[in-house]
Order: sequence, then C-alpha cells, then structure tokens
Amino acid sequence: MAQTYISKVIVDLWKQEVTLEWTGPNAAAQEKGPFHCSPGEGVSGVNCDDIATSKRSGTSCTPKGEFPVNYHERRFSQFPQAEWVTRFQDDSRGIALHYYPIVPEYPDSNGCVRIASLNAAKLIYDNTKSRQSVVSVREELRPRFGIVLKRGAKSQDVRKIQRRLVEKGYRLGIDGDFGPRTEAVVKQFQKDKRLSADGIFGRQTYQVLFA
Repeated sequence: MAQTYISKVIVDLWKQEVTLEWTGPNAAAQEKGPFHCSPGEGVSGVNCDDIATSKRSGTSCTPKGEFPVNYHERRFSQFPQAEWVTRFQDDSRGIALHYYPIVPEYPDSNGCVRIASLNAAKLIYDNTKSRQSVVSVREELRPRFGIVLKRGAKSQDVRKIQRRLVEKGYRLGIDGDFGPRTEAVVKQFQKDKRLSADGIFGRQTYQVLFA
C-alpha cells in the first residue's frame, strides 16, 4: 500500500496562506490548512512579482514557480528560532518553509516562507519527500509595509491596495492611479474602521486593510 504524504505545498503570496495537497490511501483525512505565512519582502527597488527576478539570489524574494523539496533540517543553525525547516529551490539561497515566531500580515522575511503554526511547519517537515514533494509559489505579493500613498500616486502598490479594497466589498477601479475616487474609498474605509479619515494610506490603514 502506498504511503500517504504531502505531494504539493501551495504558497499563496497574496493571501499569505499555505495549503497542502496529499496523496496516498489516507489523503482525504489529512489536515490541509490554510495556514498563515509571511514570504520575503524583497530588497528596495526589486520587483518580486516578476518570476525571473524572484528566483535570483540577493533579492530577498520568495521564488515564484514550482520547486521540488530538497531536504529537511530541524532548525537553522544561524537562526535557531526557525524550526522544522523544509528546503526548496536551491541550496545557494537557502530558501525554505519553516516555523517562525514572528509572522505579520505583510511580507517580512529574507526569502523564506515563515509559517505561524509550529504544528503546521512540523506537519510539512514530517510528510514531504525530497525530490517528490513540490512547493508551488504563486500569486503577487502584498505591498511593502510602511509605504505611504496618497492622491496623485501611481504605482503597482496603489493597484494592490485597490484590489484589496475591492475584495473587501468597496466599488473601485483597479488601475494603479490614486485619484479622487480611490481617495474617497480610502476615506470611507477609514471611517468604517474608525480610523483617522484623511484619505492617506499609511501603516495603520495597511494593518487594518490586510488583517
């Protein structure tokens, strides 16, 4: 009888969630998630949403694509708080899925996928197979935490904020242009959440919008 194991670990960068696909006779009974995670934030000026860029060393991006699991480590020697380490992509970058005690609602690592649940990280560690299990990293990153955006701004971060507001039920075009309509919707969101309704997107608004 074939062994039951995790065939694919799916990392959704936008939702910041890890879900599991299992194979084997008892696959349907296994825990699948989702589990909260935080990916790499990328160095300043680097577009981690670009697939080729995300795979390069020195970017602090979580690589996008599908990668076989390489091997497992109990913890990182340099960062002992990182436990139940499942390595993927390549050894030169040291990219892995692992537990970490700090997992915010925004990209925050140097490229690894931090998992908030110790049990989930151990589940992946115990039940993925080297060269057989696959890690699939998909979707776009949330905006970098700490950005301040206001009327007149035009960027991919503006488009991402618009996308999130639409997901929250607000009517808004997704065009990357922080015009009067976006400002009005940001103000309405701030009022609805009892924040200072100044129409400026900063840290406090970010934390509530992406909670």
